[in-house]
Amino acid sequence: MRGVPEALLTTAATTASLLVLAGVATLTGLPLFALPFAASAAIVALAPASPLAQPRNVVLGHVVGAAVALGAATILGPSVWTAAIAAGLSTAPMLLLKVPHPPATATVALVGLTAPDPLFLVSPVLVAAAVVVATGIVLGRLIPARRYPVSTR
Repeated sequence: MRGVPEALLTTAATTASLLVLAGVATLTGLPLFALPFAASAAIVALAPASPLAQPRNVVLGHVVGAAVALGAATILGPSVWTAAIAAGLSTAPMLLLKVPHPPATATVALVGLTAPDPLFLVSPVLVAAAVVVATGIVLGRLIPARRYPVSTR
C-alpha cells in the first residue's frame, strides 16, 4: 500500500488514536492528552513497526523518564533548568534499558518544570501510556496493514 491510500489509512489511524486519548481524558478528567502522550499516540499510529513505538518503549520510556524528572525536581526544585537537566539525564536509563522513546523526553521536561506529586507516575503517565499502547494494539488488530506491536528484538 503506497501513496494516497496509505496516507489516508495512516491519517485515520492517527486521528483514531488521538480521539481515543482525548475521549479517555474527557471521561476520566485525567490530563492524558498532554502533548507528550499525543506525540506517543502519533508515533504508534504513524510508525507502528518502529522500535521507538513498541509498547515497552512507550510505557517504560515515559515512566522511567518521569521518575528521573521527579528525582531532579525534588533535589533542584521545578524550573526550566531542572527540566533541561532531567531531560538530558533521562537519556541514559532509556538507552540502558533499551526503551528509547522521544516523546518521553517531553514528559520529563514537563515534570521538571512543574514538580508534580509522585503519583503523577501512575496518573497520568502510566495510564496515558497504557491507553496509547492499547489503542495501537486495537488498531493493529482492526487494520491488518498496521500490525502492532511487532517484535524488534
